[in-house]
Amino acid sequence: MSRRSSDVIRPLAALVCAGLLGGIVAASCGGEEGSTAPPPGAGGGTASGGGASSSTSTGEAGSPGEPCPDGTDKDGDGYGDGCKAGPDCDDDDSSANPAAIEICDGKDNNCEGQIDEGLLTECGNCSEDCKSAELGESDPFPMPETETDVETDGVGLNEKGDLVLDQTNSNFNFLWIANTHDIGDRGTVSKVDAVNVAEVARYFSVTCFGNPAYKLKQCLDVAGNPVQTATNAPSRTAVDYNFDVWVANRAFGGQPSATKIANALEDCVDRNSDGIIQTSTDVNGDGHIDLDCNGDNKVDDGSTLCPNNKPPEFLGMDDECVLFTSNYAKTNEYGRSVCLDRGDPFEGGPGNAWVGTNNRPGNNRFYKLNGSTGQIEGYVDFPAPIGPYGCTVDGDGILWTVGSHSAVMPDWGGRGLCYFDTADTKKVGPVLNEPYGGAHHYYGITLDPKGNIWVGGWGSSNVYRYRPDRTTFETLANGKWTRVRTVEEGKVQETAGIAADTRGWVWVASNTTGYILRVPQEIPDGDQPWATAVGMGGTRLDVHMGSTMRGVGVDFSGHVWGISHDASTAKRIDLDKLGDPVDLGKNVFSTPVGTNPYTYSDFTGYGLRNFTRPQGTYRYLVKGCDSKYTNWLWVEWSGQEPEGTNIRLRARSGEEPKSLGEWFGYWETSPAKLADAPGPLKPMPAKYIQIELELSTEDNEATPILESFKIVRDCSDTPSN
Repeated sequence: MSRRSSDVIRPLAALVCAGLLGGIVAASCGGEEGSTAPPPGAGGGTASGGGASSSTSTGEAGSPGEPCPDGTDKDGDGYGDGCKAGPDCDDDDSSANPAAIEICDGKDNNCEGQIDEGLLTECGNCSEDCKSAELGESDPFPMPETETDVETDGVGLNEKGDLVLDQTNSNFNFLWIANTHDIGDRGTVSKVDAVNVAEVARYFSVTCFGNPAYKLKQCLDVAGNPVQTATNAPSRTAVDYNFDVWVANRAFGGQPSATKIANALEDCVDRNSDGIIQTSTDVNGDGHIDLDCNGDNKVDDGSTLCPNNKPPEFLGMDDECVLFTSNYAKTNEYGRSVCLDRGDPFEGGPGNAWVGTNNRPGNNRFYKLNGSTGQIEGYVDFPAPIGPYGCTVDGDGILWTVGSHSAVMPDWGGRGLCYFDTADTKKVGPVLNEPYGGAHHYYGITLDPKGNIWVGGWGSSNVYRYRPDRTTFETLANGKWTRVRTVEEGKVQETAGIAADTRGWVWVASNTTGYILRVPQEIPDGDQPWATAVGMGGTRLDVHMGSTMRGVGVDFSGHVWGISHDASTAKRIDLDKLGDPVDLGKNVFSTPVGTNPYTYSDFTGYGLRNFTRPQGTYRYLVKGCDSKYTNWLWVEWSGQEPEGTNIRLRARSGEEPKSLGEWFGYWETSPAKLADAPGPLKPMPAKYIQIELELSTEDNEATPILESFKIVRDCSDTPSN
């Protein structure tokens, strides 16, 4: 255990004496560490939970008073009916009388009508091994930089040392990039390390093994339908709250689908039950995934034998981190859009995936896929003729999508901005269009911190902002438009992918030129020339990111990325805290990915975590008793939860830190009694416990504040029932 942990796991009596557990009174603050009651035979005054003090006798507990020759004193302690000293509350037990000192023995020793008053431990018993681990009460919360037992994601400390949401402290540093034409048009997804600028894994964009029937050698999706294994043409990715990724497969001429891939090994599936997760990884550390380690001109899989007995870097269909594939829509309806909602309003969770068609006759449709299972849970039809290209979900749960070209909608007739309520799918808004009369179309879409919608203008050099009137769902259509003309009329740059940050900038991919544009979020409403944006800090970053740059994104370090379709590269430009480039001559980094990346959605999860539902976690690991059984009883926490914010807890236990069991929870209110639903926590007893406190908000301008928490456990010679 770390220094901080050993400091805070103290016997209850020590916490009482230190004034850390208000309301709990101990008989003595001296004696052996861990004791919560005086040892047998000790003197001293009575500690009472209420009422007057009983006696000033200094004798041992149960010592006799004056003889009682004229009354009834069966136990010989001087108290009883007719005795001069007074009546006895239990004349069959000499240790119980008004002169006795209350000790922690399950009896009313001092006859005050209460049992063990003021002496019970927090565990509700007389255990000398009832202890607490408490953080945040007087010192700042420890962070991973100084505490090995702490893990954080998306949280930081305020000026008082309390925990608050802070997405700049996210520990997720990866991009998920869809490679449209990789491996003979089968399609893959690259996982890129955003810090080291290296491809660290690659996966097929579908799997045959997301359904139990795979054991019968059938390639099926979660619903039992055949999975298409060729020409899937993946393009959009969306990262959920667990940092797992969803990838949408357009599947031109075939079956649209979406696949979920796990980020953490603990969330992958050991399908062959060998105790090891077989998954793609950069074995030789060269920053690029090798698809053919033995040079036999065949794409590797789990059975490939590489030189020097090394595992293959690409496992194909045998990869155990590709969780499942979900088919949706019909043949040739094109699955272009994927985005994540806020999850269940009560249970939270990873968020559900929404996937949209772009080529459905009559009208297009969005399907809701369960975020954990991939099962289709419903759909929403759009007013014709919108053809969704991308989508995003705002903090109110409204899904926004933009339409562009569609083969069944001639002359790009699918143009428009549309929306619906993910919580009430009967609420579907009208198709909206900017009032400036351009003949071009929309492409990428993103949110900014104020919930405004930004879109790129394919076929033009324009960028658009829509500010909804959020008074009611019906008034969303009464918002205001802004057009930013990024270059002179007639000089087309084709603005494609688009992303916003928390510093006040919108980043735009110029597909034709291969440069990234920076646009101020606070530019005035209306039709604005590029000069207005420049006057507010707008600029073009003078780094060529590669031809046909479709995608742009912001990572959790605040740097901006460009994804080049034709160059098959991902390139990072380093930015400072203000969003300005840091020495463009030196701080530009690039890595190759799969063939023809086509990603321009929220491929880092930055938008979801900052604008849809900001969320963060604080994990703390505690070691229990060394020589006895450790029974973990409950966790309590305190803090502030402004309207629209929440703090909740889950926990897991085990005999070793590296082999903890499954998570139990969430407990929504303090205290979390670990033996009760949604538990009981298992295994129990256990040497270790790890708790995770989750902070979340539906209001980008508000954060919950975690001020302290306490873990209570008891040590015993026998395990609890």
